Amino acid sequence: MNEGCVKQMQKPYFRDIWALGPPTTGYPGAFPRGLITRVKRRWWGTNRLWMFSGGYQANGDITVDCKPELKPKTIANCEILPFKDNSFDFVFADPPYSKEESMDLYQLKYVNIIKTINEMVRVCKPGGNLLFLHRLIPEVFPGMNLHKETTLEGIVGIFTIAGMSNIRALSVRRKNNTFEEFTDEDAQV
Repeated sequence: MNEGCVKQMQKPYFRDIWALGPPTTGYPGAFPRGLITRVKRRWWGTNRLWMFSGGYQANGDITVDCKPELKPKTIANCEILPFKDNSFDFVFADPPYSKEESMDLYQLKYVNIIKTINEMVRVCKPGGNLLFLHRLIPEVFPGMNLHKETTLEGIVGIFTIAGMSNIRALSVRRKNNTFEEFTDEDAQV
């Protein structure tokens, strides 16, 4: 091996495949039955944000969707969230999976995935979890801050056991702690 080369090793991360039940609501894109229970076991936070929340409601959590008829706590575009930096320790995004599905199921223009992921990183507290449910597994892409500010914690393949289903990936990342966090006088005991 060349002495001048240093090989970086990927930190081990959680990998699994979850076969879940069909959604119990009639809303297109609703979470598969059992998803929330599984997420709670591993990555749950205390101050949670649900982006593209659709019909999902949870007591005490902040839900965001651009469709007022779904009654989210915050009506907003998930590409430009109305929250301060480092506001949540759990950020979950489940955007439409394609331009066609966005238009056919929701009558909406497809979102900019890079802007959405950058907003997830911005509003997540250091040490918090970012969960992204999609057919894409985001990693490194020009203009995306994900790989610089987060560490991969897990990738889970998810499909429903009823009828024909396509598989989605739940990508889980943890926002890295910052040096300022350890030197802030207010944070010291």
